[in-house]
Amino acid sequence: MFQSIKDLFSANVVNNEPDKKQLEIAAATLMFELIRSDGNIDDSEIASFEQILKTQFALNQEELTLLTQQAQQSSEQAISLHNFTREICEQWDNEQRLKLLEHLWTLALADNHIDSHERHLIRKVAGLLYLNDKQIIIAKENAKNQIN
Repeated sequence: MFQSIKDLFSANVVNNEPDKKQLEIAAATLMFELIRSDGNIDDSEIASFEQILKTQFALNQEELTLLTQQAQQSSEQAISLHNFTREICEQWDNEQRLKLLEHLWTLALADNHIDSHERHLIRKVAGLLYLNDKQIIIAKENAKNQIN
């Protein structure tokens, strides 16, 4: 069970840099963690999730389906968010990490209700991504503006 997550992060390309797909899976897993954090997976959240993945990573339908399945499986098997956020922090700049946080807010807002579990997870992920309170607020406002 945990071997697939370990394999995900131990398979590296030249220069020990994770490949693009590993980073996509890490980001998608964090997003799926948010979707399931309130105990209710809403259709509007799944639709937003898929739209974000498709746009953010320029995926075709087959790639989207595969990434969604991988994210769901990784999320269900994850015992910690640190592996996912560590890879992202090592490879993505501040702007890319801030965009991920914005996506998390977008997913939290998709069902028109931000649950306390969602809010907590966003703050936890923001801390692991080395983003501050001001950036959390900026990401939330950007997400709200995109929805409206």
